Amino acid sequence: MQHKKILGGAGLLAFAAGVLAAPAASATAPPPKLGVSPSSVSPGETLEFSAYCAGYPSTVTSPGLAAPVTLTRVLDGYTGTGKAAAKPGSYQATFTCSGSGGPAGNGTATATFTITGPAVPTATTTTKPRPGTSTRPPAPPKTTTKAPSKAPQVKVLPKGAPETGDGTYAG
Repeated sequence: MQHKKILGGAGLLAFAAGVLAAPAASATAPPPKLGVSPSSVSPGETLEFSAYCAGYPSTVTSPGLAAPVTLTRVLDGYTGTGKAAAKPGSYQATFTCSGSGGPAGNGTATATFTITGPAVPTATTTTKPRPGTSTRPPAPPKTTTKAPSKAPQVKVLPKGAPETGDGTYAG
């Protein structure tokens, strides 16, 4: 009986040592991911971003975007749309994931896209001319030629009072 207790104690001790020596299993979040579709657009066209983040995502930013893109929660991650900037080139979009509960799930993810074609002209502002100046061509000079003179018109003055009726109401 003593022999069984020793073997049982030794087995329990070996099991405990194995459990303590094994690496601790922790639930780490997968790293953040960012995708963009389509990967090539013309200036001003729409880009759709899809992101995976186990925590809290930031906005998607890039010099190739007209404005930062806000990500909205969907069933399996986040999504958002933005407009391509006016200048053609290859650009990298980034977003940061934080608060995922593990170091692997926090970080920055990137996606590359290309803007092709000619740059879209930006609106130009027109300046108003200074007072007293004009952008119109000058008016032709006025000539002061008189029409050939005719004989003066004879004035005919009426005689008597005008006839306005007898004063009764005609209604």
